[in-house]
Amino acid sequence: MKILSPLQLGSIELKNRVVSTAHAADVSFFQPGSSGEGYMAYQERRAEGGTGLIIFTAMHVHETSPNLFHFLYEEKDIRKKFAQISTRLHRHGTKCISQLFHYGVTGKSDCRADFQPLWGFSGQPSSEGEGSHKMSDDEIEEVIDSFVRTAVVAVESGIDGVELHGTHGYLIQQSFSPWGNKRTDKWGEPMYFAKTLAKRVRNAIGSKAVMGFRLSSDDFIRPEDGGLGHEGLCKVASELVGTGLFDYLNHSEGAGGVHYARAIGSYRHPFGEFLPLTRGLKEAIGGRVPVIGVGKIPTTDLAEQALQAGDCDLVGMTRAQIADPDIVKKLEAGQAHRIRTCTGAQQGCIDRAIYFNISCFHNPEVNEENRFKALDAVKTEPKRVLVIGGGPAGMKAAEIAARRGHDVTLAEASGRLGGRLNQVETMGAAANLLSSTAWIEQELQILKVKVQTQTRVDEAFVKAFAPDVIVLATGAKPNTQLGAPSDDSVPVISSDDAAQGLFNGQKFDLKGTRSLVVDMRANYETALVTESLAQRGSAVTVVTPFLHFGANMGFTNLNDYLNLFPKLGVQLRPNTVFTGIRDGKAAYRDVYSGEVVEEAFDFVVAGIAPTPADELLGMLKKYGKVVTAGDVVAARSAMEAFREGDRAGRTI
Repeated sequence: MKILSPLQLGSIELKNRVVSTAHAADVSFFQPGSSGEGYMAYQERRAEGGTGLIIFTAMHVHETSPNLFHFLYEEKDIRKKFAQISTRLHRHGTKCISQLFHYGVTGKSDCRADFQPLWGFSGQPSSEGEGSHKMSDDEIEEVIDSFVRTAVVAVESGIDGVELHGTHGYLIQQSFSPWGNKRTDKWGEPMYFAKTLAKRVRNAIGSKAVMGFRLSSDDFIRPEDGGLGHEGLCKVASELVGTGLFDYLNHSEGAGGVHYARAIGSYRHPFGEFLPLTRGLKEAIGGRVPVIGVGKIPTTDLAEQALQAGDCDLVGMTRAQIADPDIVKKLEAGQAHRIRTCTGAQQGCIDRAIYFNISCFHNPEVNEENRFKALDAVKTEPKRVLVIGGGPAGMKAAEIAARRGHDVTLAEASGRLGGRLNQVETMGAAANLLSSTAWIEQELQILKVKVQTQTRVDEAFVKAFAPDVIVLATGAKPNTQLGAPSDDSVPVISSDDAAQGLFNGQKFDLKGTRSLVVDMRANYETALVTESLAQRGSAVTVVTPFLHFGANMGFTNLNDYLNLFPKLGVQLRPNTVFTGIRDGKAAYRDVYSGEVVEEAFDFVVAGIAPTPADELLGMLKKYGKVVTAGDVVAARSAMEAFREGDRAGRTI
């Protein structure tokens, strides 16, 4: 397979074509005084799994760059960390590169020391509407010097090279984009800054260190708004590579902000969406240096296809390796069928990255590598384990307990595993989330877990089973209690029933109906239910007390919905509380103006948390140790359920 073949990248040889591109897994690595251990363990886990090249989280080079929850490195501190992380990755045969950037006119200056303003080329407002400072010649030179100094620090500390970050709307992209650079001096010539920067960095780090460039394949900005488009950026790529200074070309898409929701697409976006643009970049540079293909490449089949077709020379499989760091090892061992595929949920990775360390929708190990190793190191005697409930939490608990050598039986009352997550099966693209439970179900078979469906556990069952440990993962029951007066003239159904199109247990046709979703959660679940209702023909109005729809969702999913809902005719009413039902109408009130609206609806959906189904808990405690996991603890999302199930199985 081409994906497993080596490739020369400048002066270094990569053992395979799999790349983990730069992403904000844990930006505290750069915080002076922090150990950086969490980030090192995270990246070493991917190196252990066999990845050929890891490009580190983007590194701010100058004090005018950092933004919220970002840090400017201190030289002595980062030299020590770089030496440690490069040693740890190199011992697995993985090469590593540090990505360098400056935010430029991006974000806001509130979090900066002494409120230093944003620096840019033309003094234009930022994407957040804040005014910026137009850099002087000396200040531009100062920024270039900071790139050079940072590159030298990285290379001298054992890093194999650097990547200049010229996408996502940051300073380097601003320099050659009409929307970001309107100067009339020498720095206003579109390629002058980037070429000058590249030449000085290359002179400083020498010919043996690798230097790459990351460029947008399309900036998603109209020409009349100062965008370059794919063709214009192909010309930029050709000019930069034509300097002979670069060893490879990497890419992404867009110019930051909401463009991330397209560049890092959820399950609503097609696989390999941007590979045609990758090929365009490769053709534009005439194949002079290797090109990394990126953009939702979650499977090794698609990666191999892209390589064989000549779309790219290396494949960025970043989220794929978040979901499963052992992709390469499994592929090498002929176990591609056991790769845990990225679902495209976004909930654990990019949608957390602004404020928190990333996680993963169905791989709880992410950013917990050291804690999990410590738990796994604890010896345990094989036990007879009964897991009650076959949703995400129960399935995960059974899987992990079996991996630790326990004799595991999983009892599920319904006829299939998957729990409430199965509701996404009829929700179009969201059905991709079920790949998470399908993978565990496969693993349960391999691990010889005894799965008993259509099995309702009662006291007689438990007594006869005689477990050493019980994991209670019975989930939660639908809830319709909205806490407002009603004369029952409009039916109120649970979000579960709405997702399935059920009323009193019977299917009903949603086409032509009018529905009111009372969204008290503002999360992924109520958004999915709303989308499902609208897709099946209901005219949906959403009322929510929060400042905006989806207040508890991440920004990429939220952006998807805000684009989708107008097309589906969904009416959003934020800052609004449901006040009750009377005479065939539902009423709601604007929390600021106090205006009350009464409208006729065919049904109301209670978008509230379900109630934990914990009725067995008291009885089970008579028969041994009981561990709870998932919605039976607190009704949240499948991501938390997977994590709690893992913890339950790992601590038995």
